[in-house]
Amino acid sequence: MTRVALSALAAVAVVACADSSRPLEPGGAQPQVSGVPAYTIADIGTLGGNFGFARHINDSGLVVGESRTAAGQTHAFLWRPGDQMIDLGTLGGPFSQALGINNDGVIVGRSSNAAGERRAFRWTSASGMQDLGSLGGTRTDANAINARGDIVGASRPVVGDFHAVLWTRTGSMQDLGTFGGVNAQAFGINNLDQITGGRDVGDFFSTAFVWSEKDGFRDIGNLGGTGPTDGAIGNDINERGDVTGNSITAAEEEHAFFWSEAVGMLDLGTLGGGSSVGIAINNARQVAGRSRNADGNTRAFLWTLGDGMRDLGTLPGGQNSIAHALNNRGQVAGRSDVASGEIHAVVWTRAAP
Repeated sequence: MTRVALSALAAVAVVACADSSRPLEPGGAQPQVSGVPAYTIADIGTLGGNFGFARHINDSGLVVGESRTAAGQTHAFLWRPGDQMIDLGTLGGPFSQALGINNDGVIVGRSSNAAGERRAFRWTSASGMQDLGSLGGTRTDANAINARGDIVGASRPVVGDFHAVLWTRTGSMQDLGTFGGVNAQAFGINNLDQITGGRDVGDFFSTAFVWSEKDGFRDIGNLGGTGPTDGAIGNDINERGDVTGNSITAAEEEHAFFWSEAVGMLDLGTLGGGSSVGIAINNARQVAGRSRNADGNTRAFLWTLGDGMRDLGTLPGGQNSIAHALNNRGQVAGRSDVASGEIHAVVWTRAAP
């Protein structure tokens, strides 16, 4: 982590401890790190196969993701605490993934249909899985949903690459375009309809952005990479407008970042290896994601303002894990391998004091 990032990180922690409702401001001293709370990990299993991945968790602890079935297909699932996984089915093909769930239990994701096309879906307990339509091409993804029911993702038109799209709660589909790039995808949305994602202006996503109807497109920068593909991606946005994602550094490493209007982009470092990715952020400014450790394994992490990045561990016998979602209660969802080599969906919860 750079010297500038460390200084800014100290400011983040000091302000947060003083008043979590205030915006971040630069300046301040390095915080004193207290004892890091322990987390327990719960195996929520699979749909009968050897793979499960929890992609999102809402504030009630409902979890969605994808899992391999006993028949070998990959299907979207819903898991409720104390219950078994529920297979959400597909749009007629062999594949589906659930990528987001809001506090009303509305689920979004992507699924293959009978024609072999990849389509975005919205699922409710009353209506089941419904195709959200497309811009005319054969691939569409719904990546996130906010509390009001607005959905963001990406869709291919008949000609060209992905455009970022917004499905409003009234049912309309808005083409946000590519923001001047080759293609664009939207990965996160908050209740102010601020959207974050990545815009491709080269071989890879090279611009992390925040967009809103009011303020338009904003490039939020990177961590110092200067090559033609050394950019950044915004993966999630909270109600403050803070963003997490990943960016290439000046040392040509991929690192997780925290971005806010006040302090800009902060390098969150790694768990000792050469890469990290910030995937989820909550309203308490906690960040969850994945990082390489010094042994070369991929491990789930939780980053907090006061304690920095911590390894959340794995299921017994496992070596690798990924944190992919984080709710406002501090629960984390993702996946871990086990001694047999299978990969299971998991939830980490802060242990009782």
